[in-house]
Parts: sequence; C-alpha cells; structure tokens
Amino acid sequence: MAPRSSREFVDLNVGTGSHRIVEELARTKSMRRKFYTILRENAKSLAIVPENTQMVALQPAGERPPFFMVDSYPYFIEVVRLTGTDQPVLSLIGYEETRSESYNIPDEANAHLKTILAHQPHGPYMLGGCSASGIVAYEIAQRLRALGHEVGLLVLFDTPNPYFMREYSDFWMSVTSYRTDLSKMRWSEVPGWMAEKFRGLKDRKPRWLPGTSNGSTRTPSIMDQFGPTSPRVIAARRYRPAPYSGRFLLVKRERDLVGRYRNPNFGWGNVVQGVMEVCKVSAADHLEIFRSEVDRSTVAQRLRRSIDAVIEHHPAVCLRA
Repeated sequence: MAPRSSREFVDLNVGTGSHRIVEELARTKSMRRKFYTILRENAKSLAIVPENTQMVALQPAGERPPFFMVDSYPYFIEVVRLTGTDQPVLSLIGYEETRSESYNIPDEANAHLKTILAHQPHGPYMLGGCSASGIVAYEIAQRLRALGHEVGLLVLFDTPNPYFMREYSDFWMSVTSYRTDLSKMRWSEVPGWMAEKFRGLKDRKPRWLPGTSNGSTRTPSIMDQFGPTSPRVIAARRYRPAPYSGRFLLVKRERDLVGRYRNPNFGWGNVVQGVMEVCKVSAADHLEIFRSEVDRSTVAQRLRRSIDAVIEHHPAVCLRA
C-alpha cells in the first residue's frame, strides 16, 4: 500500500486556537490520536494524521532526495526547519505494534522498508532515528543494503550501541536518560528510587510508580517521566547490531555522562566499518537534545553538510522530484 499523500492531512496553523480544535477532533471515533507538527512554507502547523498512514512529510518542499526519519522527537521539527526549505524530510509512522508484547524490530523495519521503497524506488537512501527509533533505522539500513540498494547516509540521534551498553541494563539506561529529572529529586529520595528500581527490573514493573507500595512523595510530573518501558525500547536494548559499512553520522550528548556512555562514539566504533562522523550537543537530558537553539543549529548544519556530501557524490539525484 502506497503512503498517503500529505494533501490528505488536515493542517491547522499553530497559534490560532488549533490545539483546542485538535482536542475536539481527537474525541471523535473517526480520528486516531496522531498529531504531528509539520512545516508548510517554513511555518509550523499541526497535522492530524488519519488511520493507516505510513508516512507524513515534516518538510514536503524541495527537489532534493528525502531524508527519512523513523518517527519524530521533541523539538526535531526545529532541526528540520533549520536544515533548509529545499530539503524534504519524511517521518515514517503508522506501525501499530510498538506496544504489543509480540513486537520485534525486524517486523517494524520491514513495514517501513516497504513505505520507503514505494516512495523512492532507487537509492541512495538517507535515513535516521532518535533513541530506540535509531535502532529501527539501523535495521532498515541493513535491510536496504541486503537488497542491493545504496544507503548514502544513516544518522542516529543519541542512540548508543545497545550491545556495547548491555552491562548497564535498564537501570543505568534510565539513570542516564533521565538525568535531569533525577536532579530535581531531593537527595533523600534518590537512594529509595534506586533500590526500588533494582527490585522492579526483574518483572519490569517499577514499584515507585503511582499505586505501588513505597509511599513516595515525589511529584506526579516526575514520576510520569519514568513510565513503564515499552516493548520497542526493550527490543532495542536487546538488539545486537551487525557490522555496517556505510556512511554513518552519530549525534550524541557530551555532558554529565558516566561509564561507557563516555565512549566517544557510544560504542558504534565496534561495528561501523565505513565513514563515521560524530556531532556533539550540549544537552544533558536525552529528551532534550534538540531543545537548545544552539544544539538545533549545530545538528541542522551537520545534517545538511552530510546530505550535501551524498548529493555531491550522486549529482543526478539533485534533479529527482
């Protein structure tokens, strides 16, 4: 099934009461609750994405080959805006099994692979993902190459090599990912959280969440940040990357990292055999790597430069609509 055209989306101009309209539409049974911030003529809009949509254009304009992003991420639309009005950026969405216990990364990668090939039958392909979505992007790139297609660029945004990080398990993943949230706790609360987290890892039911027995007095906003681990994240942490020989760009945090997270390439140097570049951002929190204007600009410039390098190596793709 070919991806729906972006013309089928309902665009609502941001800043004109659109959020209230979206809330009303979300209550109707005819609409899935999927809303994306997209760009139209470089202005942000809200797109209501219909059921069974596989892809949404974050930036539809331009004749350059598209950059495919698995899902999106907080503030990523700002990176898209800074990358240029002539650079199409398409978000791969619509995989409904990410919260199912039967979820696995190969199935999601295959679903997105079909969407990519339907939209762009020939390479070179450029794609990426952030966090666990980066692992999905890595698997898509491997499958494209296995089919004989060229992957011009693979970008992982703050995605460590999970096999390299395997010794840290869920506990250290959580500590590193939510460092900012932990810093908001009182010192007296941290030891209790750590103890409960360790005990909750075995059955993946954190005992410090609301409705459990530890009697924590932390604010709900902080506890909500530590929500249950999704099947996709669990699958990503168990993933063992095969060697990859294509062009590879890693965007990573460099502040307040501990242990193996201080590795200059997040452990990808063990498997990436091609050209690997690293772009460092100043964010300390995993969820805020695109929040700073300086970081957005840094990432956008590096992404644009990497895409330009692919196009320069394949000048014919510049003319592709």
